[in-house]
Amino acid sequence: MPSEHPASRKLPFGFHLLLAGQSVSLMGTQVSTLALPLTAIAASGANAFTTGMLLACARLPYLLVGLFAGLLVDRISHRRLLMTANFVMALVFITIPLIALSSGHIRVEQLYAVALLTGTALVVADITFLSWVPALVQPSLRTAAQNRIELAQSVAVVMGLPMAGWLIGALTAPIAILTDALSLLIMTVLLLFVPARSTSALVPLAPTEGLPPHWWTEALEGARFVMHTPLLRAATLATVTIVFFQSAYAAVFILHLSTQLHMNATEIGLVTSMAAIGSLCGAVLARPIAQRLGVGRTLALALTVSAAGALLCPLFPSRMMTALSQCTLWLGMQVYNVHQVPIRSVLAPEHLHGRVNASIRTLVWGLAPLGAVLGGISGNALGTSATLAIAACLMASASLWVIASPLWAVRTPYLTLHGRRQ
Repeated sequence: MPSEHPASRKLPFGFHLLLAGQSVSLMGTQVSTLALPLTAIAASGANAFTTGMLLACARLPYLLVGLFAGLLVDRISHRRLLMTANFVMALVFITIPLIALSSGHIRVEQLYAVALLTGTALVVADITFLSWVPALVQPSLRTAAQNRIELAQSVAVVMGLPMAGWLIGALTAPIAILTDALSLLIMTVLLLFVPARSTSALVPLAPTEGLPPHWWTEALEGARFVMHTPLLRAATLATVTIVFFQSAYAAVFILHLSTQLHMNATEIGLVTSMAAIGSLCGAVLARPIAQRLGVGRTLALALTVSAAGALLCPLFPSRMMTALSQCTLWLGMQVYNVHQVPIRSVLAPEHLHGRVNASIRTLVWGLAPLGAVLGGISGNALGTSATLAIAACLMASASLWVIASPLWAVRTPYLTLHGRRQ
């Protein structure tokens, strides 16, 4: 099997430019990811339900607009959609420091609105990025491309989280969010130089005659493809399960670090940056592990390792064990993502990439708000430690979808189109 390095060198320049923009944006994202919940904790007096609701508002747009976003991605220029989404997110993020400077106080409801609006734009950006990559990269190089994406994202997070903690400590959380807005604008400029998809690859806009069901029929075509493709269905259900319970976990995680382990923003940034170290290791190890165990067994093992890592934090409440917990959790998730994401781009026909990605994102992240709300409720009722432990144990159940499906028997990381529908 070819090594990673030759394959990566064959990846087109447009892909590397797109990834560079995505990496810059992801560094900025670490600031808002840390700053928004810390701002909410300060505004609400350390309430677990508030942090859960904030995460739910950020994830809810996947359920509300995910399928429609997929339809847009298959019909409109990738560049235009991603640039518009980035610009909208930047504008909304800028409102937080403006409010903080003008009034000196930010209400929780304002943070909910910011999370909902930026979450909506993020749905479009996320699905567009996922669909733009296979449009730039030939099928035989897509696993290598995904590996390169995971590596670049890990490096961005390694650099971004400590930077986020330092900026929040130096500028306060609301002001530091300006960094995310700036990173989005930088990415938008870089996108101007990425090759656009050929107009021949776009699905022509069909007249709706004012009938919404026509749009839903087309939008749901991606979901039907996912559910009728056994390998894709198993991977999607496993991802739904792990993300649902990880959302419950994430809803109280930063609150747990702040109130139970008494960490400040800089310490939280440093400890959580270990997640990126784990992700980086996972991206490097993903292909060698799959070559030895096969893709199916690697996916199941990665999900189990991720859940075990999550459990370390509540069982051993210390800074060192929390750092190890984050490293192990995201090592497993990265190995999983390197192999599950290319499955959809290889099995799905090109004209359905947007709708297939949207359907999966809608299923996965559309249910995440419920997980986040349940995590917040549980945090208030049972405490953050118990909530983290329960969520971590339930995360392990995701591997059962892989074990009980044809995906378990898949060995090669280079899936072929044979047996698309079994």
